[in-house]
Amino acid sequence: MRNRHRGVDMVGLMSVGHAGSSPDSTDAEGPSLALCLVLASLAGIAVGALTAYAQGWLEDSVGSLANSAGPWSLAAFVLARHARRVALGIFAAMVTLVCCELGYAIATDVRGGANATSTIAFWLTAAVLAGPPLGVAGAWSTGTGLRRSVGFAVIGGVLIGEGLYGWSTISQSTDWRYWAAELMVGVAVVVSVVVSDRRLVEIITALATSVLVAGAVFGAARLA
Repeated sequence: MRNRHRGVDMVGLMSVGHAGSSPDSTDAEGPSLALCLVLASLAGIAVGALTAYAQGWLEDSVGSLANSAGPWSLAAFVLARHARRVALGIFAAMVTLVCCELGYAIATDVRGGANATSTIAFWLTAAVLAGPPLGVAGAWSTGTGLRRSVGFAVIGGVLIGEGLYGWSTISQSTDWRYWAAELMVGVAVVVSVVVSDRRLVEIITALATSVLVAGAVFGAARLA
């Protein structure tokens, strides 16, 4: 699994306010398609390029940050959250992830590295597959009630799943402290959602979603 397994800490996600007029709705207002395309493209290329360069900048103690899936997942989630609408969120998340790979490949080439066509194709395919769930989660997180709970539980589950994988599987070749920190941040996100939920069904759904997503991410990382 080439030095490309990416993940990132979630900082301050839960500080964003809620939107929506009904318990389980998202706000219909949002940016235009063109604006989403521009922002997602620029953000994706920037994050991908920074990932490539950070792999050479960071010391071993924090280098795992540039070799994990969080930065890309978080970028896609945030851009989808900005889009607000589900369809636009899916589009924004997919474009962000695809451009992350393009930015990574371009920066790697500039740095004198090599990019295998098969590897690029693999990560572009992964971006297309991961984009929709992250897009829905980001858009839903702007709402209230059940959808908000699921939205944040998804990104929390991503962090938990990757943190568990890194800590239990590759901690000897990477810094275990990063994976432990990512795991704790993911747990904190889920706990924050559960504490803020008012209905039992929201709490149960958030917990179940985070467990399912964490399991899927952990399993996918082991197979990659």
